[in-house]
Amino acid sequence: MQDRSNIQQPWYSWGKLVKGEFGWVIKDLIVRWNERQETRQTEAGPETEYVHDAHRFNYKLPAGVQPGQEAVEYYLEQAKSAIIQLAQEYLAQEEGFHGPE
Repeated sequence: MQDRSNIQQPWYSWGKLVKGEFGWVIKDLIVRWNERQETRQTEAGPETEYVHDAHRFNYKLPAGVQPGQEAVEYYLEQAKSAIIQLAQEYLAQEEGFHGPE
């Protein structure tokens, strides 16, 4: 999927943290990569839009990560490259399953 915004977004956003059957889960984790800017003309003049490749999924936290916002954000930053790679793999699997649009 593509994520578009009029403001620059961080590489991730997350919905809420829930206790799952086997540990804590981040619901609706959105992971973004390949940021690029597109400029389009509007009646008010040129407008910059930030466009990313993105994927939304639920992510199970490792057992050692405490369920607080600071701990989760620290973990996400430490695991950034692995999480982005996982999101890219999920996206590729879904695109392969659904075929070209």
